[in-house]
Amino acid sequence: MTEKFAIESSENIIKARRLVVRTTNGDVEPFDSKKIIHSLISETTINENVAHKVTDMVLKRIINANIQWLSGPAIREMCCSVLAEIGLLEARKRYTRIGMPLMDYENFIEIGIKENANQYQNPMSIHSWCADRISSEYSLLRLLTEKQSKAHLKGDIHIHMLPYFDLRPFCQEFDLRIILKNGLPPVNWPYSAVSKPAKHPIVAFLHAAKWLGLITGEFSGGLGYDNFTVFLAPYLKGLSEKEIEQMAQSFVFESNQIYASRGGQIPFTSISCVPTIPDNLRDVQAVSFEGKYDGVYGDYLDECNALFKALSKVYFKGDGIGRLFNFPKHEIKLKKEWIREFEEDYLLISEETAKFGNPYYLNLVADWMPDEVHSQCCRLILTPEGIRKICDDPELFDWSKSYINLGSLQSVSLNLPRYAYISKGKEDKFFEILDDYMLLIRDILLIKRKLIGKRLESGLLPLSSRQVDDGTRLLDLRKQSVNIGFVGLNECVLSITNHELHENKEAFILGKKILKHMAKKCDEFTTENSFKFSLWEQPAESTSGRFAYLDLKHYPNKAIVQGNPELNAVYYTNSDHLRYSADIPLFERIQKQSEFHPIVQGGVITHVWLGESYPDPEGLWKLTKKIAFNTPTAYWAYTKDFTQCLECQKFLNGIYTACPQCGASSEKLEWWSRITGYYSRLTGWNASKIEEWKSRKRYNFNKMQKPE
Repeated sequence: MTEKFAIESSENIIKARRLVVRTTNGDVEPFDSKKIIHSLISETTINENVAHKVTDMVLKRIINANIQWLSGPAIREMCCSVLAEIGLLEARKRYTRIGMPLMDYENFIEIGIKENANQYQNPMSIHSWCADRISSEYSLLRLLTEKQSKAHLKGDIHIHMLPYFDLRPFCQEFDLRIILKNGLPPVNWPYSAVSKPAKHPIVAFLHAAKWLGLITGEFSGGLGYDNFTVFLAPYLKGLSEKEIEQMAQSFVFESNQIYASRGGQIPFTSISCVPTIPDNLRDVQAVSFEGKYDGVYGDYLDECNALFKALSKVYFKGDGIGRLFNFPKHEIKLKKEWIREFEEDYLLISEETAKFGNPYYLNLVADWMPDEVHSQCCRLILTPEGIRKICDDPELFDWSKSYINLGSLQSVSLNLPRYAYISKGKEDKFFEILDDYMLLIRDILLIKRKLIGKRLESGLLPLSSRQVDDGTRLLDLRKQSVNIGFVGLNECVLSITNHELHENKEAFILGKKILKHMAKKCDEFTTENSFKFSLWEQPAESTSGRFAYLDLKHYPNKAIVQGNPELNAVYYTNSDHLRYSADIPLFERIQKQSEFHPIVQGGVITHVWLGESYPDPEGLWKLTKKIAFNTPTAYWAYTKDFTQCLECQKFLNGIYTACPQCGASSEKLEWWSRITGYYSRLTGWNASKIEEWKSRKRYNFNKMQKPE
């Protein structure tokens, strides 16, 4: 009996039972085997004979099982089972259905997920988590090779923001002049109300906030503005100190009340601020009211300085209940001449630091740092010089001729401790394994670059793909990079040398050797592909825990993890950081950590955990200057802990188990701290990060006679 005849015979039996099929589009149709055959051929590329064979086997199973009802997904599952049985694994992979079990969806509703502490459980986040699951599976099954997908799933590497791998670039720092000159949206997009360039100061500030909310749907990571105080300075001419503070306040509040990002998040944003106009911008034409030029930015020194101070006052006051502002991240640039000339203004920043720990310091004093540096997202640091070297059009990075939008398309991280376990302590073997995985990541990042190029050409990124008034795309691939992160350098060298990074010279030197090797590889990838590959300290909010958990599971006799293994709340020390609980004098920690910054360069940060509720602002400023002038530290932040009472809404410095204001018990209190590159509630943290938070070595600054 031929397969075709057998199919007809089986189909007649099924039709006699009057079985119908519930389809995925919500319809109910009579059973038709031809649809299975057609679907198999079109989706898997198997030939007609094989499709008939598979269909025949599926129909026999339907009959033998005496199934009373059918659905499209059930038929597809049976087809996949048959394809696997007869050895057509690639066809099965192509034909598989992506989705999730009902229980997983119910868990999203009842329990939620704690992968991103900036994402609160709400209807939008639940829909987002479901969509994330589908798009992640799609990328692993269709866009990546089996080897690449397995490396991610096994924990050899981690593809960050995997749900958005197929559609979105990672992070972006926008040139604010695009918005000021063109209005909203700054490109010709017919699906939004059009706002002309601002005629009034308040509108300029609101446009700046609204743009970050509008464009966040096309990116998976953070967004921000460099030179924020510079480009808004022309709009402040003639305004009083109080009026300027009102402008700053409007921007900060607006930015924190836009729940428009992925799954109903507040957009992850940052602004980089300077107390005066940098030399390279002083002779650049200044965009002002109605998008017209009015002099040069060097004409607005006083206004720039006034906004610098006003923003700090707004951050210092906090919101309507005295709580800190999560976003935009307040980034402060330091230069030698600025520190001397604007010391009083920097003291305002230090007061803000003492109260809330908000500011992030970007240190241009360090000898290795160039004059022009852009920081964005979770502290990713980019320099135009790095991309300019491989770009054939130098005008793309000339402030007087182009808009400077810089960003990253994707980040993938290396599991360094695992490579140490596999190499059994042999350095040569370790570097061989490291090279193999760096090559694997290189290929993944090149796939992503090609994908984003396709999305731009097809218009699937509707705003980013359109041209701005200088004739370039809003998202110009020539100004983008891709990033290789890493986790657990400390545990890696501990596995090889039996010492942690801070414990002896041999371990520290090996750590630097590994970093230099990775940085050199990134440079080689850049040269080979004429596209910027950057090494960076990936924040790894959930990845440090994922890697440690998987290694504890698969390498139980070798894994060296931090945290609590009994609760599966384990983690690796992030990137090249010294162990957070290590009992090291404060300045020794800062000094050692800073030696890695000139090697890695991208996304570096040193955390200083403060142990008291309100450190002395002047003492903090002295330490800030000492770090800036005496170490190669590029970027750092002082982190505090807070308690919020949900009963009386009091926001308190320090950790409390009962509210000192109203007496509310611990059930009515929420603790806050900086998780990686931003502040959030600990109730949104995953178990691994909570263990890390508990272990942090905090420094009681006021008890020190002087900075160590």
